Amino acid sequence: MAPREAPLTRYPGPRPLGAALAERPPLLIGEHASMDRLRHRIEQVASTPLPVLIIGETGTGKEVAARQVHHLSGRRGPFVAVDCGALSPSLVEAELFGYERGAFTGANQRREGLVHAARGGTFFLDEVGELTLEAQTRLLRLLEQGTYRPLGAETERTSDIRVVAATWRELDEGIEQGTFRRDLYHRLAVVELRLPPLRDRQEDISALLEHFLAQSAAQTGRSVPRLDARLRAWLEDWPWPGNVRELRNVVQYIVAMTRGPHASLEDLPPRLLGERPELAVTPTPDPTASQAVVRTDLPYMEARRLWLDDFQERYVLALLREHGGNVSAAARAADMDRRSIQRILKRADLPADPRES
Repeated sequence: MAPREAPLTRYPGPRPLGAALAERPPLLIGEHASMDRLRHRIEQVASTPLPVLIIGETGTGKEVAARQVHHLSGRRGPFVAVDCGALSPSLVEAELFGYERGAFTGANQRREGLVHAARGGTFFLDEVGELTLEAQTRLLRLLEQGTYRPLGAETERTSDIRVVAATWRELDEGIEQGTFRRDLYHRLAVVELRLPPLRDRQEDISALLEHFLAQSAAQTGRSVPRLDARLRAWLEDWPWPGNVRELRNVVQYIVAMTRGPHASLEDLPPRLLGERPELAVTPTPDPTASQAVVRTDLPYMEARRLWLDDFQERYVLALLREHGGNVSAAARAADMDRRSIQRILKRADLPADPRES
């Protein structure tokens, strides 16, 4: 006899604080003002059913933030994460929404999708910008109507999930290029959270080091090594192009490879003893300055993102100079949405009028 399907778990509202704390929520570590603001916004939005869009570079902790939203939400269903970039374009709808037997060649039996698996909980779409346009259309209906239809099904199903999405790219670029739906962006970004790169909050590295040292030692059954002064200074000064994830991986290496109670520079991964990577910095207001160096020390997509960010910021600054700082006039001249220009300026922490720099 086939097992009966469990009933949908309705959204119950926030759990008592004591119960939430007892479950050891994921940690967003750091005392930098940007992290305080982030934690405060998560606490504000968590108990609502609103969709959340998390934006941040690779390795900044987008999934940790998403899990924090889920943990504080009061939802008793699971946290289901899916890497949209790893889904096959031809199978993405089947993976997300499931399918009926005979829906396509090879569909020999009915299969539930990931949306069904997340019922009563949180559905986390990592790298949501990689979804196909067709899948985006289906996701939009899920967000607006709370319904979806498995491939080959004759009727729609109701879903009780909370959607949290994440991306390393600015989705307005995809909107302008026709690869991402504008209406889906606005539905996902009801609440937008931005995670700062580690290089912008280097004062948090010390606390992260202590956390990852204790965590890695517990996972491997080893003692926590004591970092000598030179090693600690080296780690706290490193630019960490891979952000918090890279720092965690390096600490795991140190804990696993250190022999004895003390760790020194010799216990670092060899690549950290080489030439220090130079990170792209916020561009100066001078659009004639030389363009950013192509970063070959990073994965292709991350290096591409940094290069494109630099180009966008320089282009917008030059454009605004030509139009006296008038965003609307600049947008018309470039055939851009004025909100895109404003987002680029906000991302670069630059004033709307470049003459104010």
